[in-house]
Amino acid sequence: MAFAHNAMLRGLNAMFLQAPHIPMAEVPDFLFFAASYADWVMHHHTIEEETMFPAFQSVPGVRSGSLQPNIDQHHLFSRGLATLRTYATETNPSSYSGARFREIVQSFAKPLRDHLEAEIQTLWDMDSVEANSLASGKLLEIYQSCETEAGKQDKMVVPPMVLGLCDRTFERGNDWPKMPAGSAYFVHYLFGWKHRRAWKFLPCDTWRNPRPLARIGDDDSVQRAGS
Repeated sequence: MAFAHNAMLRGLNAMFLQAPHIPMAEVPDFLFFAASYADWVMHHHTIEEETMFPAFQSVPGVRSGSLQPNIDQHHLFSRGLATLRTYATETNPSSYSGARFREIVQSFAKPLRDHLEAEIQTLWDMDSVEANSLASGKLLEIYQSCETEAGKQDKMVVPPMVLGLCDRTFERGNDWPKMPAGSAYFVHYLFGWKHRRAWKFLPCDTWRNPRPLARIGDDDSVQRAGS
């Protein structure tokens, strides 16, 4: 979950930093990236609210109500995220404003960032469930079921975008998300081809290697969304 949250933050920062520097010809592709990002994050939190967290709290040993604060935090940024999606899907390239885009991101960036950090601790608190017990196995089963559900999203959009938000060098190397051998090739050459112009704005390539952002100004080198 922490790796997924880090991917969300990389995406938010990549959009924020590049927003003022997008040539008009590339605006539709940038806005497609933004809309795809918003859809992905909203879908993630919908699964948590409707399936994952209620199921977790039904497992013996998980403290009743312990995950509700996470759901409450969703309401602090959900409207701003929806506004970003609306802007990304309804804005004509000729009326696109990088300043307005940044304004929208700033409206929800801090609550989102704070939530992504806080949620990890509440999940750690589920260590109260005895390891290797039936209840512990149930938690894993719930998580894997939700992962399967998340995997049903548009393969032409979510896999290439998410891989491009992952940094394989983080924590001296990691293999998240775990994928069958060779899967990245299918994502890059098959799934990622259709919207390849949008993925140029991702902070990493399909192989999860960090790369310079495609459109960035000299004055943006230390800025981050929500700062």
